[in-house]
Amino acid sequence: MKKLVLVMFGMGAAALSAQIAGTWKWAPIGNAMAVGPAKGDYSWWGNPEAEVTGARACQFDDEFVFNADGSFQNVMQNETFLEGWQGSNGCGAPVAPHDGKTPATWSYDAAAGTLKLMGKGAHLGLAKVYNGGELADPANAPDSIVYEVSMDGNSMKCEIMIGGGAYWKFELVKVMPELNPVGYWQMRPVSTSLAVGPSKGNYAWWSVPAAEITAARKCMYDDYFVFNQDGSFTMDFQDETFREGWMGATDCGAPVAPFDGKGSYTYTANKDAATIALNGKGAFLGLPKVYNGGEINDVANAKDTIVYEAAITDDTMYVDIMIGGGAYWHFELVRVPEPSMGVATTNAASGVVLYPNPASDVLNVVVPGKTIEAVRVLNLQGSILAEVNAASQMAVAVPTTALADGTYLVQVQTSNGILTRRFVKN
Repeated sequence: MKKLVLVMFGMGAAALSAQIAGTWKWAPIGNAMAVGPAKGDYSWWGNPEAEVTGARACQFDDEFVFNADGSFQNVMQNETFLEGWQGSNGCGAPVAPHDGKTPATWSYDAAAGTLKLMGKGAHLGLAKVYNGGELADPANAPDSIVYEVSMDGNSMKCEIMIGGGAYWKFELVKVMPELNPVGYWQMRPVSTSLAVGPSKGNYAWWSVPAAEITAARKCMYDDYFVFNQDGSFTMDFQDETFREGWMGATDCGAPVAPFDGKGSYTYTANKDAATIALNGKGAFLGLPKVYNGGEINDVANAKDTIVYEAAITDDTMYVDIMIGGGAYWHFELVRVPEPSMGVATTNAASGVVLYPNPASDVLNVVVPGKTIEAVRVLNLQGSILAEVNAASQMAVAVPTTALADGTYLVQVQTSNGILTRRFVKN
């Protein structure tokens, strides 16, 4: 198992923090929790495998949630496994302060390879274990606990010394979010949609200038990347896309084979690995030159398969791919309606993208490949409740805080006509 502190030189501390962020559960195995006389020697006791679905089933569904904003939560589904020092032995209601109700935060120290939880009662593994000992009374819960951590893919081992050289170890597995890319996607019209840097999460070398999204690269931001239900993948460039020098020109022009969408392509989405693989020479996401391990400089060197690290949140796809030496490209795409879909009051060629939908404070409105003149919010009776003049922007943020919860219409006026979509405020 790779030590987290060693892996950081290849991935970067920011990337490792991103790897930790998410929801974790106990590994459903025997000895997922174990204790022994020294680190690495857990011979004193370990949970029997039968307890995973037996006596400790109420504990093995506990969740340890590391939020990206630095907050932390213990989620115990109304019951967990209690021990004698908590007043009971067996499944029961969590006992304060180890009940997940106290605000807590987390931080990762890359140099030390440690994970720190701050907040009375916040814990990984067993609630009784802290730095230097084991609790005998819930009232003595410390304000913070530091764990030594190592990771291997989506598995995490947490170790902690309890005194006299003795150690507890806890093994966790990451709960991977759904990864369903089925639908139509276009490049998200923001500067982070095309970016490259020295490590995953650090894209300091270059990102697409905002002005290019609606000008020099406008022909790229209306391209469609289509994941079909049957596992096939297609690309539609609408006769032109952005070309780079290695393709013979740096401009908007006819797509260059084999990156012209005319091949036969498939895809596979792997939830557990958080990857999307495209199969077929010339199939790509983001930029056609980027592949696993580098950038091509000749169309003849197009790859048969490319595997992207991917996550989908609120109809936005975040894509990363390592190009060598730890450097990464980052792409962002947004799910859009099928071109023939959408309710248009006049003949507008592309659909409207709304996110998040439902919206709480702000509704973002995008019409890929088109500029927006104005956005109006209407009730279902057609009365205008709010209006934002956009001055030929591609993306508009509409404040929704003042709206009551319910269903509304958003009317988007573009240079090609008016489109109307529904959205929900909650």
